[in-house]
This record gives sequence, C-alpha cells and structure tokens, in this order.
Amino acid sequence: MAYIEKRVHSSGKVTYRARIRVIGSPDISESFPTRRAAKEWSDKMEAEVRQGRYFGSEERKERTFAELADRYLLQENPSNSKSFHKCKIQILWWKDRLKGYYLCRITPSMISQVKEELLKEKTPQGNFRSQSTANRYIATLSCAFSLAVKEWGWLKENPVSKISRFKEGKARERFLSKEEIEKLLEVCKESKSPHLYPVTLFALSSGARRGEILGLKWQDVDLDRKVATFRNTKNGEHRSVPLSDVLAERLWKERRLRNVISEYVFPGGDGLKPADIREAWENAVERAGLSEVCFHTLRHTVASHLTMGGASAIEVGAILGHKTLAMVKRYSHLSVTATAKVLSRMNQEVLGKVVNGT
Repeated sequence: MAYIEKRVHSSGKVTYRARIRVIGSPDISESFPTRRAAKEWSDKMEAEVRQGRYFGSEERKERTFAELADRYLLQENPSNSKSFHKCKIQILWWKDRLKGYYLCRITPSMISQVKEELLKEKTPQGNFRSQSTANRYIATLSCAFSLAVKEWGWLKENPVSKISRFKEGKARERFLSKEEIEKLLEVCKESKSPHLYPVTLFALSSGARRGEILGLKWQDVDLDRKVATFRNTKNGEHRSVPLSDVLAERLWKERRLRNVISEYVFPGGDGLKPADIREAWENAVERAGLSEVCFHTLRHTVASHLTMGGASAIEVGAILGHKTLAMVKRYSHLSVTATAKVLSRMNQEVLGKVVNGT
C-alpha cells in the first residue's frame, strides 16, 4: 500500500517521498528530508486509512461520486424540467470523470485539476465553453455536494467550497437601435423560414427568451385577452406577458395559416417539436449587417429601451422574469435620461418659483 521514493534534485538535495495508494482515491503523498521520517509518516497514515480515521466513517468511505450524481439527479428531476436538462448535462460531465472515486477521497485539488478540462475541450456543437458556462458546471457540482453534506450526511464538508471560480467578463451590453430593429425585421420578413419573423417580433415585443417562445403552446396563448403564459421558465416559475396588438394579429395569422397539426405555436416540420430557427437567424443577422448580435441581444434590447423609456428596475424585472433586481442593474446606466426628466419636473414644480424669483 505504501512505498518510499528517493529523489535527487538538480541542486543536489536529496528528499524522500512517501506515497500511499488507496483504491478509489488519488495517491496520498508527502516529502521528507530523511527516509526514517518518511517511513514513520507512511506507517501512521496507513494505520489511519485502515481504521477509517483519515477518510471518515465506514459509511462515508463506501459512498462513490456515481451514487451522489444518481441521487442528485433523482432528487432534482421533479422540480423543473428545463433547468433539469442543463443540470443533468453538467452533473453527468462530472460523473464521467469522478464516478470511480469515493466521496471522502475527492479533494479540492482533484476538482481543481478536473475543472480545467471544462475550458479545454469542445462541446458537441464544436465550441469551447466560456468561463461563465464553466462556472455553471462548478455551481452544479457544489449544489450536489452541499446536499450530500447538509441533508444526506454523506460528507462532513463540501470540497467545492474551496475551489475558485473562473473570472468572467462583463455581461453583454449590446442592444439594437431603432434603425437596427427595423432593418432586422425587414430581413426576417424575407427569410425562407416561415417562423423567423414572428419569433423575432415576439422577442422584440416581450423580451422573452428564444426557448420560451419556441416552446410556447397554443393552450397557453389567449388571443382574446392578448396574453401568453410561459411555463417552467429558466428560473422555475410561470410568467405571463401581454401581447401587443401587432403581435396578437400576427399570432392570429399563424393560427390560420399553419399547415401542420401541432400544439406548438411555432412547430417544426413534423409538428412534434418546436421549430429550429438557428440557421435562419444567423443568416438574417449577417444580411442585416449586425455585429456582435445573438438572439439573446433582443432580450437586452427590450430591457434597454424599457429603461430608457422610464420603466423602473422592478417593472423591467417583472417583464423579463428576473428573480432578483441584481439582474436588472446592468441597465441602470441607461435610465439617466428618464431620471433627468423626472428630476427636472420636480425642480420646476418645487424650486421653479423660488429660483426664478431670485
């Protein structure tokens, strides 16, 4: 189980590294100036490993990461189908790399080494993960370990709590001007995709996410009341949004002209799943001559124009479905013009006579 290796460094210094190999865990090792010190340490550590003191109780020694991952997915599954899909991808990624290890033998240094792979490997789509995406993977792993510590009693502490996150860049602040919106909608109208224009119009009218729009079903659209309800949104809640007259009219047209029977408002060719507009969208953005624009930019556009129009952070958050006001703070700098108008009106009404009379 244990062995001692003599090491001669370039400086001529001699040290002895004691290493203990334990099934289901990384090696335990330590360096010492003498063979005797290395032998004493290895004997002590071997005794603790055999008695279970080093790794905790016998029950904790027998739990593997594969068990943790499976139980975590089983517990999270009923809560939110959309967020669960991402959660499953993330936790299975970790399971693929840690499944053979006992929980008590997974150290922060081990996780730190594995997390570097998140940025080095390509996704199935052929892209590298961003730092923010990698941090979501780490956050999911931390949630799983927290449950194992707090609720299941499988561990004494969460090893991910000692792991640093990747540094993230600033959130995108790009939004479309009125002229860019007009150009984009014109190009979308000319697209071969029958759904690109109404989906883009929907996004610009409501600030809804692409997944929310494409996943919308007719049973959740009330054209008489002009209201649409998104089920199981990204934050796990339902959200209703009003439909503008232009958008409601377009949806009436979609219902009349649909050539496939489907529960989806914007169905794919077989009607069994939502339409795929990715390629059509990318072509439209290119034809419109827009740079640094993705579909999520439309959501930023709505929030930005709402803020510049005088909407409060609470109102913007309610429309976009943000759970916390922190998500809306990125638009606060755009409210200066609207705030200036309110402040000017107050100054005129309260201070106007006094100032003008001096």
